[in-house]
Amino acid sequence: MKLPSLPSRSTISARLLIFSTLFVTATLIVAAVILWLIVAGVVREQIDQRLDTQIDALRGTLVVNRDGSLALGASLDGPPFDRIGSGWYWQVTGDGAPITSLSLAGRAIDSPPRPMPGRHRPGPDDPQKRVEAADDRGMDLHIRTVEARIGDRTLEISATAPQAALNDPARRALFWLVPAMVVLGISLVLGTLLQVRYGLRPLKTLTQDIAGVTEGSRETLPDVDAEELRPVANEINRLVAANLQRLADTRLHFANLAHGLKTPVASLLLALDDRNDPDGEMRLLVERIDERIRHHLARARKTMSGAGMGASTALDASLADLVQILSRIHAERGLTVTCAVPDNISVACAADDLDEILGNLIDNACKWARTTVVITAAIEGRMVVIGIEDDGPGIVEDRIANAFLPGIRMDETVQGDGFGLTIAREVAELYGGGIILANRPEGGLKVSLSLPRAMSRPVL
Repeated sequence: MKLPSLPSRSTISARLLIFSTLFVTATLIVAAVILWLIVAGVVREQIDQRLDTQIDALRGTLVVNRDGSLALGASLDGPPFDRIGSGWYWQVTGDGAPITSLSLAGRAIDSPPRPMPGRHRPGPDDPQKRVEAADDRGMDLHIRTVEARIGDRTLEISATAPQAALNDPARRALFWLVPAMVVLGISLVLGTLLQVRYGLRPLKTLTQDIAGVTEGSRETLPDVDAEELRPVANEINRLVAANLQRLADTRLHFANLAHGLKTPVASLLLALDDRNDPDGEMRLLVERIDERIRHHLARARKTMSGAGMGASTALDASLADLVQILSRIHAERGLTVTCAVPDNISVACAADDLDEILGNLIDNACKWARTTVVITAAIEGRMVVIGIEDDGPGIVEDRIANAFLPGIRMDETVQGDGFGLTIAREVAELYGGGIILANRPEGGLKVSLSLPRAMSRPVL
C-alpha cells in the first residue's frame, strides 16, 4: 500500500494535518499522564489495603500479659514481612518495648536494617529488586499508622511498604504505555492524512474544472457532490456567464460602431473620383479603412455567435495546410520550408483565427527569407510557443517596435499592405497570447507566437 505524500506547508491540507498532529500529540500526552496516574493510584490503593489488613490483623491479635507486657496472639510475620531489609515492616509502639516484625531484625521503622541479599534474591519482575540500593539511612518507605486502645493502653500500630512497590508497577505500565501511545498517535495522524486527502478531493476536482473553463475545454462548471462547494461552483458559473455576457455586449457595441462607420466610409468612397482624387491616394486610404472595418465587423460577429469559445485546434494539421499552400505560392524562389512540430500539440484557438495568424507570419517569413524558413513548436507551461525563423535580412533593432503599427511597411519594394503583423498580434492577444520579434545572431528574423495550450486534442 502506497502511503500518500505529505502536502506542502502552505496548503490547507498541510494546515489541517499540522493542527491535527499537534492536537493528537497533546491529547495522547494528557491521556498517558492520566492513565499513569490511574495506574499509580490503583497500585497505591492496593498497597494501602494490604497494609491496612496487616494493621487490622495486628490489632486483633494484640493481648496484654499478666505482667502487663504486650504480646501477639499469633505470628503475623508471613511474606513479605519476614524478609529482613525488604521495606515491608510493621511495629507496635506504646508503653514498654515495641513489638516489631521479623523483617526489622530488632530495629525500628525510623532506622530500618540494611537488606540482606543472602536471605532473598529478587527476580527480574520482583518489585523489591531495588532494596539492594538502600543506604545506611534506610530506603524510602510508604507508611500507614493507626492508633488503637488495648485495655487501658493507647498504642500506635504502623505498617510500611517500600516506595518501590508503588513506583515500579507504575513505571512498568509507563514502559508499555508510551510505545502504545506512539503507535496510536502515528495511526491517528495517518488516518487524519487520509481523511484530509479524501475530504479535500472535491476541492481538487473543482480546481481542475475551473482550469478547464479557463483553458476553454468546458463552458461551465459541472455540479459538485460536496454540499459545501456547491455555492462556490454556482457563483463561479454565474461569474463566467456575466463575463461572457459582458464580452458579448462589448462586441455588440463594437459591431454597432463598425456599422455606423461603414455607411459614411462607403459614402466617402463614392464621393471620390478622378477629379477630387486624381492620384487615387485618398481612395486607397478609404479602401484600407473599409477593409479594417470589415475585418473587425466579421470578428465581432464571430465572437457574438460564440465562435472560438472553448476552441481546440491541432497545430500540426493547420501548419501542414499552410506550409503546402505558401510553398506553392513562393515555389519560384526555391525556398525550403521546414516544419518540425510534434503531432500532439493543440492550441485553444479557433481554426480560422489560427490560420489567419500563422498565415500572416509564415507569409512574411517566406517574403523575406533568402533560402530557408524553419517552423518549430514547444510547450512552455500552459502556453504553446511557435517559432518561425527565416534567414532574411532581419529588422533594424530600433524599428522592431514599429513593426506592429498598422500600415507600416519595412520595405516598400516587398509586396504587402503593412497590416499582416498588426492583425496577427491583435488576434493572438484576443486569446491571451502574443507575438515577439527578435533578430537571429546568425542573421534573419525569429517570430515567437504564444497561444494558450488546449488540454485535449480535438477530434478531426
